[in-house]
Amino acid sequence: MVELTEENIKLIKNYLNSSPYYKLLGMEVVDINENYSKLRIPFKNDLLQIQGVVHGGVVASIADAAVAIALFSLVDLGDILSTIEIKVNYLAPVKSGEIIAEGRIIHKGSRIALGEADVKNEGRLVGKALATYMIIKGEGKNTPFQNWRQQAKK
Repeated sequence: MVELTEENIKLIKNYLNSSPYYKLLGMEVVDINENYSKLRIPFKNDLLQIQGVVHGGVVASIADAAVAIALFSLVDLGDILSTIEIKVNYLAPVKSGEIIAEGRIIHKGSRIALGEADVKNEGRLVGKALATYMIIKGEGKNTPFQNWRQQAKK
């Protein structure tokens, strides 16, 4: 399990915020705690679909990431997390302002975890997600994250 000291949280946030996909969307990890994460995406026109609202894929992406990062706090460093399924209920369009997602884990077994995310825009709920993940034990021993984390520890 990843120890969530202040120093580790800072290192993890810096690492995650350097993700090419997160950068593409403008996604930023704001907070990580045991079984919890908070992410944000500032509004930008590049995220709009043809009808002038933020694309649903952006909402799904931040929800998926929020649940995965919440789960990350509950597994071993060498484990790989893989989304098996995600369901998103879109409740309102996003036309401006930042998008915030808060993720938490509802159930964690040895191989499967279930989590949820609330996605908000300017304080209103715009999406609700339920995501299932596979936990692949010890398969990530040479992943970029584990290698980076061990380098950061030195």
